[in-house]
Amino acid sequence: MASWKLRVENYGKIKSAEIEIAPLTLFVGDNNSGKSYLMSLLWGIENLGVEALLGSEYLESEETDELSEWLISQMKTAIQKKKHIAPLEDISEMLSSVLNKGLEKNKDSFVRRIFNSDNVSIGKLSIDLGDFKGRILDIELNEQTEFLSLSIDSGQTFVIHRTIIESLKDRKYIHSFLIQVLYKRIMDIRTIESDTERVIYLPAARTGFMLTKDIINKVGRNNTFNLPDDREKFTPFVRPINNFLDIMGDLNVGQKKNENYIHLAEDIEREMTDGTIEFSDMPNKEVMYVPDGHKKGIPLRLVSAVVTELCPLILILKHSDNIARFYYEEPEMCLHPQLQSRMGKVIARIVNAGIGMVITTHSDIILQHINNMIKLQNRKDCDEICDRLHYGKEDLLNCDQVRVYQLKARAKGKTVVEELSCGENGFIVPTFNDALDSIMSEAYEIQGDLHE
Repeated sequence: MASWKLRVENYGKIKSAEIEIAPLTLFVGDNNSGKSYLMSLLWGIENLGVEALLGSEYLESEETDELSEWLISQMKTAIQKKKHIAPLEDISEMLSSVLNKGLEKNKDSFVRRIFNSDNVSIGKLSIDLGDFKGRILDIELNEQTEFLSLSIDSGQTFVIHRTIIESLKDRKYIHSFLIQVLYKRIMDIRTIESDTERVIYLPAARTGFMLTKDIINKVGRNNTFNLPDDREKFTPFVRPINNFLDIMGDLNVGQKKNENYIHLAEDIEREMTDGTIEFSDMPNKEVMYVPDGHKKGIPLRLVSAVVTELCPLILILKHSDNIARFYYEEPEMCLHPQLQSRMGKVIARIVNAGIGMVITTHSDIILQHINNMIKLQNRKDCDEICDRLHYGKEDLLNCDQVRVYQLKARAKGKTVVEELSCGENGFIVPTFNDALDSIMSEAYEIQGDLHE
């Protein structure tokens, strides 16, 4: 996964923040401090794509012109030489300038698009693309097809026909398109929202959405197809929630199983739900829970909150493909402490299967499991302990895979965001520890009085 840093100032309650996304990124800290705001912004960058960051129109600036001319010249060189490698370090300043000028121009509309509202403000928004040392643009011409293939750091390839480059018709459109593709590959995000890679937001109110999604869809149809006088008035959901509902609705089409991720879904069912989540054979494709040892399914409205909370994750892992990252709000919701520990195990396995995760959590148990897996990875007797505790390599984590950010409310309602360092035993979260210390001190005083 590409490494870049998000920088914001005066974003909702957040005074300032600098976030580097990792395979596993956790936001912890006070309630109502802005964790979901940060997560929604990161989701927007990955999901809405480069076009939303830069704008759909060609951004008129000296740096943009220089960047597009550089890119065209590299492609023309590749046409002449059949293969060409260009170091991105040569244009690092241009790349940073073009992106951040686009963000400065489009930041308000970008945030409005995420929240479907004008009520969320942002002072500054910028992205640090990181160190380009050693990073290359690789361009190669296939003489038979006359297509040019472009890749960054030997990653995913993009192809374009040589005649488009040589004719330069619709110059600004072509240049804007090529620049968007370049940033897509550098940042490893979408070009536009309709790209096939899945960046999936799992909101906190999962049970409510799963139980009412059909009603929500009905309201949507009424407001789309009825006459204005017959339409129901409603406040729109934020875009990440709409994305979640769309994805859950799409899963009802067909019952194919995704072989890449189904083992992860089966792990959750075996260790946490004591049964399977399936679509019914009825035309409405209702989601059903089938308890272990039973053949007949039970509708979600009749099962426990544990099952309904885990249901979306299980169904997505079973039936969706091309999952790039989950944005998961409070995965501990409705889970007993024992199941929270197992959720930590699920999270590690998802990350090690190549799916990124960004998580908001209040669970010190989930974090402790992650810390345990980091510590275990570095022990000399790792294999012996894994055998004894029934862990595998897919359960282990290292510090480089994880970033933890603590959000703490300060005076005047502003939130300070601090990146926590990973030590030998993992991450220490002061807000968790302070709360536990306070509870234990109270318990000691109260229980002590009882024994006197």
